[in-house]
Amino acid sequence: MNNYVVVVRLLTEAIFGSGYSIPGSVDLEIVCDEYGFPYMKAKTFKGNLREEVEKTIQVLGEEYKPIICELLGEENQGDNMWRNLKFSDCRLREGTRKVLEYAVNSGEIHPWEIKGALTDIRKFTSIDENGSAAKGTLRQIRVIKRGLEFEVQISCERELREEELGLLAIGLKSLRHIGSMRTRGKGEVECTLHILEDNEYKDITDYYVDRFLKGVNFGE
Repeated sequence: MNNYVVVVRLLTEAIFGSGYSIPGSVDLEIVCDEYGFPYMKAKTFKGNLREEVEKTIQVLGEEYKPIICELLGEENQGDNMWRNLKFSDCRLREGTRKVLEYAVNSGEIHPWEIKGALTDIRKFTSIDENGSAAKGTLRQIRVIKRGLEFEVQISCERELREEELGLLAIGLKSLRHIGSMRTRGKGEVECTLHILEDNEYKDITDYYVDRFLKGVNFGE
């Protein structure tokens, strides 16, 4: 069994929304753990990825749909679920996390300080027909700062075939936006697929994309 990691780099500010608001503070909070690190739940990231891969299949051909079902699962799969990929939460990269977790555990800093350092508060409002701010529409939303790198651990109880890795790599490369308010310029990302070799993660995205596309018949 090979272990893979998806590296997610924020090219713009992002919102991993929790759906909660804090009276007197922000109207939309982000999901944070006990250390103050923002993160995206595994189910949400997987859903974003599935949405993008399904769009890709519309171009490549429906014959690739069974591969996606095997990788990402489907309803009523029963005993075959072990064949699916398993995703961790999308969290800040481990090297950065460990240093800050140690600082919190030793009492040097507090979780709210980490949250404050990694995020900002942005104000949004709706515009009326006259081009003015509509009354009562001002909202404050917490955003994650751009430039941060997150990672998603991927594992599977079986060896992945080359075409599966190729389709996974294409889906990740096509995944350009995640989180909330994607249509308003938030959550633009760059995703790459890595494999652990000799205690180092090696970027295999372009390798498997190229290998896969060479074997695709586009109906010519």
